[in-house]
Amino acid sequence: MLVTKALFERKIKSFNTRNCVIDHIEIMDENEYCEFSNNLLKYRDFITSRKDVMYKDSAGQFHVILVLDKDNGDGIIVDSQGADYPRYVALMSNIKPYIEQQISLTAEQLIREAIKESADVNWDITFDEIEAFHGLIVKKGNGIDIMLLDALKKREEISWVEMKNECFDMTLYPEYCINLEGKANQGHNLEI
Repeated sequence: MLVTKALFERKIKSFNTRNCVIDHIEIMDENEYCEFSNNLLKYRDFITSRKDVMYKDSAGQFHVILVLDKDNGDGIIVDSQGADYPRYVALMSNIKPYIEQQISLTAEQLIREAIKESADVNWDITFDEIEAFHGLIVKKGNGIDIMLLDALKKREEISWVEMKNECFDMTLYPEYCINLEGKANQGHNLEI
């Protein structure tokens, strides 16, 4: 049986969708998410402190916060439009796998770049570079930072990774570094 959640509209001609850019993910456990989703008009500190990340840009895209239930995978997109509560919301059932997939793809691309470009086992990439080259908005404390760090830690090519103020600093295993003299690509056939 396939089960999900949906919002139904009666007799509508078309869906009025908006292009949204997720600038922040507020990760909650099941109980926190349940409380949030059942009290959507309540003022929230995480919304008050992030009003500046919710806006409509010059391309007509809405920059939003995603409130994510880390246990069940559902989410709620929030556009407060300057309010301290979620003035506009959209239910995003089962969005966690999609978010994790996008972050995993970015981690994969970052590792491939590190393997290809690094002159030694050390590699760092700034959050600005990640946004410019991969389109993923990473900022200290925006939730995406922790999810990307976790994805990088799971990679077999990485022996160590740390998040600093505005970058990820990582160390690759030498056998993965194709530019490392004398030890390049020992036994690992990587497609770059």
